[in-house]
Amino acid sequence: MLIVALLGIGCYLLATTLVLQQFFTTQTHTPRRVLMVAWPAIVLHMLALGMTILQAQSVQNLSVINVASLVALLINIGLTIISQRQNSWILLPFAYAFAVVLLFSNSVTPSHYLTSLGDRPGLVIHIALALLSYAMMSIASLFALLQVYLNYQLKQRRKLNLQNVPPLLRIEKQLVRLLQIGGVLLTLSISSGFLFLDNMLAPSNLDKVGLSVIAWCIYATLLWGHYYRGWRGQRLVIMTLTGNVLLAVAYFGSRLLQSML
Repeated sequence: MLIVALLGIGCYLLATTLVLQQFFTTQTHTPRRVLMVAWPAIVLHMLALGMTILQAQSVQNLSVINVASLVALLINIGLTIISQRQNSWILLPFAYAFAVVLLFSNSVTPSHYLTSLGDRPGLVIHIALALLSYAMMSIASLFALLQVYLNYQLKQRRKLNLQNVPPLLRIEKQLVRLLQIGGVLLTLSISSGFLFLDNMLAPSNLDKVGLSVIAWCIYATLLWGHYYRGWRGQRLVIMTLTGNVLLAVAYFGSRLLQSML
């Protein structure tokens, strides 16, 4: 597992270097050259994660680091596909760097939280939808931060290498599209929890459910305001980031607290 993880880290770092060279040096690389390194990194990440999560006797290791690494993998897959279509390569180094940190941490200090999902298909569906929705909202947050950065640079009248950056209107359009997809996934995730989990409203889960529902309300209000009130710009960014922070606390906060106690 360690060798696979190190190879994945190396490919992620090389892909990051190729992308950054397009913005900070005169060297340029075709998207195909970047993807020739990025996709092997994602495959190696997937293999390393599979070796870590899948244990013997149908037991899964769903530690906080493993779950976070799985989210990072989903983000990298989605963001790499979007970058091919939307020319948003500037976001890849941030996502890849997060994956490198998680792969390295899991290789050096592995953690364990063993559980069995083999006889609980409803729980598998709920977890899959929750991770997909959070990954989608995290990608949306990256686009929101990119919108803030470009707006700031334009207000400062600084020259940008716009050849490798999508236009602001396209960024906002992609942000809203991601919020729509993430909103559907989050709705299905919460609904599946109430449908398949008997302890959804147990005291130990109330904080997760409450924060997830609040985040859902924020995203629903945001999309309604965008289409019916014309909300754009700063309000769109703030509400997107707020919802993402609430989901992060809901998904990882309690688990981190339990692991520290």
